Amino acid sequence: MSGNYSITSFGQYWKDDNYNAGSNNSSAYGMSDSSTEASIFGGDTQAYASNPYENVFGTDVDYSSQYDSIIDSFHKQLDDIRAAQAEEEAQADDDNDGDDTTVGESDPETGTEPSDTEPSGDEPAGDEPAGDEPAGDEPAGDEPTGDETTGDEPTGDEPAAYTDEELSLIYNTAQDILDATVRYESGLFGGTDEEAFIEALSNEKLTPELMQGVQAQLQAEGHDLFDLIRSETSGGTEDILEGYALAKLGGESKESGTKLESYGPYQDMDKSSVEYQNYIRKCVSLFKTAVNGAGTDEKVLAYVMSLPDDIRADVEAQYNEKYGKDTKFMDRGKKEVSGVLKDEYWS
Repeated sequence: MSGNYSITSFGQYWKDDNYNAGSNNSSAYGMSDSSTEASIFGGDTQAYASNPYENVFGTDVDYSSQYDSIIDSFHKQLDDIRAAQAEEEAQADDDNDGDDTTVGESDPETGTEPSDTEPSGDEPAGDEPAGDEPAGDEPAGDEPTGDETTGDEPTGDEPAAYTDEELSLIYNTAQDILDATVRYESGLFGGTDEEAFIEALSNEKLTPELMQGVQAQLQAEGHDLFDLIRSETSGGTEDILEGYALAKLGGESKESGTKLESYGPYQDMDKSSVEYQNYIRKCVSLFKTAVNGAGTDEKVLAYVMSLPDDIRADVEAQYNEKYGKDTKFMDRGKKEVSGVLKDEYWS
């Protein structure tokens, strides 16, 4: 860049050849080194005499008024948009007055549209029952469905409702067991009344269903039948007691971990049925496994011997038919035990 430079009363201006008033190009903006504020924006001899916008943009136009017009137009459009939004919100509020969603209109909270079958007011829709009437599998009032019961009726593995006589037997048996164990005192350090314990569990009237009630009663008083047997007894007495308990309640043998099934489901079953015959066959196998080999599984043997007389007789008959060529069922079992076990089952 080339040219002359001058400093005026309101600042320093830099000028090239085209804007130098003293150059040979005779600029249209005619500025001299002695230019002042008045000579630039006023006076007859200057290009800026009437309007600072003149000649700068090539025409005498008041651009400030056009700018104000644009701003006013923008604000008007903005006001129109806000008014439209307010009108839509007001319309939505009117449509959603009340708690009911009318048919064909979408739910503002969920965004889902109700079906044509959706009721208004308190009427139910679909499978939902109206009033107290049940729909489908839903019960009405206190009527139970499926495994759900009312009142004192048991659910799941709980026994059916008991008669007064059965309730008395359940309660008395539970108390006899506690009297023979945790409440029994014999000498200075206490002990267990083993005979009373065995008598309580071996009662023929104490069916598997009633034994479940005994177990529930014991648990209600903070005890468990199997825990009492294993903590309060040992040896042959423990084998006998666990045999009776496993035969009626089912469970797992302590030593071998053999899973044993309650005879309850089979006691009234048709003896010619496949299910009953399979259970007898299983008991025969359990007995054979218990007495064979290097040792005897006394608890499994006691389980088989604790079955009701009619079921055990079927086990004995099938065992003798299959394996009793040399030694019969009763003789085979008697040979493997001694002491209280022999006295209980082979006396």
